[in-house]
Amino acid sequence: MTSKPGLRPVDPQLREVIGGAVDQRGAAAKVAAQAASRGVTDVFFLGCGGSWASSVPAHATLSASATGLVSHNINAAEFLASPSSRLSARSLVVASSHSGATPETVAAARLAKEAGAYVVAVATDDDNPLAELGDAAFTYHSEKTITAAKHVLLGQLVQELLRIEGADLDYETLERGYAALPDALAAATEAHEELSATIARETADADLTFVVGGGNAYGVAFLLSVCYLMEMQWKKSVCVASGDFFHGAFEMVVGDAPLILLRSEDRTQAMADRVAAFAPKVTSRVFTLDSAALELPGVPAAARPELSAPVLANIATRLADHYESVTGHSLDERRYMHKMAY
Repeated sequence: MTSKPGLRPVDPQLREVIGGAVDQRGAAAKVAAQAASRGVTDVFFLGCGGSWASSVPAHATLSASATGLVSHNINAAEFLASPSSRLSARSLVVASSHSGATPETVAAARLAKEAGAYVVAVATDDDNPLAELGDAAFTYHSEKTITAAKHVLLGQLVQELLRIEGADLDYETLERGYAALPDALAAATEAHEELSATIARETADADLTFVVGGGNAYGVAFLLSVCYLMEMQWKKSVCVASGDFFHGAFEMVVGDAPLILLRSEDRTQAMADRVAAFAPKVTSRVFTLDSAALELPGVPAAARPELSAPVLANIATRLADHYESVTGHSLDERRYMHKMAY
């Protein structure tokens, strides 16, 4: 009889990985300057699965704050199947793939390159097909702290693009917030351990788990539902945008169906609060991952809306560890991925 795996430790390199991402702000500024010199009008974030989801906060910030740049966050396969009419030599294409070898993302980056776009790769290292295609690359060198690191890399790039455009943001405060993230993420993850353990224990037996999030937290909701619960735990789950929850999905939340709500501190808080007010009326298992409930040492209050996404991402990653410990199903086990032709 195979014994259940024990609870994995919190990533011992968490601070180092996030700090390494923060240290690439200078590289982000160079990419932004190059984009400006090329007269870039459109920014395309491309990826599949969790890599696509990792671009949600950056796309949200750029869409909300830019007056000249147009932001797009597109699944790489869809980008290939139906290329945007706006793709041109005046495009900045930011292609993300953890391995740097995701076929759809590499092909999408190649298509962008052929169109004359300025291509930036985001991957765990720079020794891969995607990085070889890129005019520049951001890396994070981790097999564990992935999404939060991408949030940092892409968030700083967006800030540098907005700085050049002249967007009215408090850049000094944001920079202090990012600089404090290595310790703040570690503290927040530790403070959330008890609730993470409770969520995994109380929902591991569910037939279906609803995961709801909006704004810059939607990508984390997707990550938790699609990547962690479905892909890595083989558990039935559905990811619902908080703004769409009352347009169909809530009809299926009955009895003790678990609902995990991602609540960030951005402009979409009211949508999350609406779900939080309704859900306990129809199910006895409602759990909220709320960045506002966590202390983030050193992070200025004004920077918290921007940085709530990496906080939630790291907590979701840690929650996956707790699920593994409760269910006994390894996060590394797959049925089909990389095992069959597809």
